[in-house]
Amino acid sequence: MKVDIFDTDKKYNIIYADPPWKYGGGKNKNTFQGLASVHYNTMKTGEICTLPIDKIAAENSVLFLWVTPPQLIDGIRVMNEWGFKYKTVGFTWVKYYKSGRPFFGLGFWTRSNAEFCLIGVKGKIKRIDNTVSQIVQTEIMQHSKKPDDVRDRIVKLMGDLPRIELFARQYADGWDCWGNEV
Repeated sequence: MKVDIFDTDKKYNIIYADPPWKYGGGKNKNTFQGLASVHYNTMKTGEICTLPIDKIAAENSVLFLWVTPPQLIDGIRVMNEWGFKYKTVGFTWVKYYKSGRPFFGLGFWTRSNAEFCLIGVKGKIKRIDNTVSQIVQTEIMQHSKKPDDVRDRIVKLMGDLPRIELFARQYADGWDCWGNEV
């Protein structure tokens, strides 16, 4: 179900977010920013920080936040601004082409292959399953689309709690969603 995070009384124990990070650079297609801005509108970290996530987060909740390596510090800043305390990297997505070869994208220093989904907590919330693997190895899909399997892993890890996906690109069973692509 689509939810307006600016006008809801709903509270969520699980918040899953893939912000449209604005990178340095300009509209040049050979920069991270150039590639992202061709596919969707991006947001500066300060804009992401101002979203009313504290109003939708339950007293005891967990945040799963996607970042690329250049955005690690910004990701932790967003977590803090949203009222969460950084705990660990929940998932490391190692990307592959359909052929099975490792994917190598752009990078500021080395060629990028992985994205990270950070975990932050608010209050007291515990995992219910300790068998969920951090490594996610799947082929790349459309630009910036995350593996669907991660949603299932989150539910297995945390349980069937009220949950929302922010910056969603599609509807997913059992998840409320917010984003301009749904």
